[in-house]
Amino acid sequence: MPHLEISTYPSQIFWLIITFGLLYWIVARKALPAIGAAIEHRRSRIQDDIEEAERLRRDAEAALEAYETAIRDAREQARAMIAETREKISRELSEERQRIETELAEKIALAEKQVREAKEKALKGIEEAVTDLAGEIVAKVAGETVEEKELKSALEKRLRG
Repeated sequence: MPHLEISTYPSQIFWLIITFGLLYWIVARKALPAIGAAIEHRRSRIQDDIEEAERLRRDAEAALEAYETAIRDAREQARAMIAETREKISRELSEERQRIETELAEKIALAEKQVREAKEKALKGIEEAVTDLAGEIVAKVAGETVEEKELKSALEKRLRG
């Protein structure tokens, strides 16, 4: 085995040093900077991604807060609109009720007046009929004619007293 022979050790050590030196130089000048650059690129990309994720989280929290504020404002506006609408409807109902009550009061007053007038007219008609009837009865029974004024005053005394 030639690699175990002592006479070839110095040349093997020489080539070993040259090979490791060349390998070290290649690794130190080419591979390590490329690996370091890749690692640094990954590190900066990860950092950028973390910063972007943090920014997006803050934006999402801000959007959520804005959404919740908008919902809260919309609910408050809806409550205000409902209260305003209720008040308006209540006011309109009250006005309509008052208008109808006034209209009914006027109609009732008119109807009472018409009933009173009809009653007075009927009573006057009855009074005239009774006066005429009384005059005819007196004329047939007593054979005399009585004046209408006397009949009316006698009838009034009788009805009142």
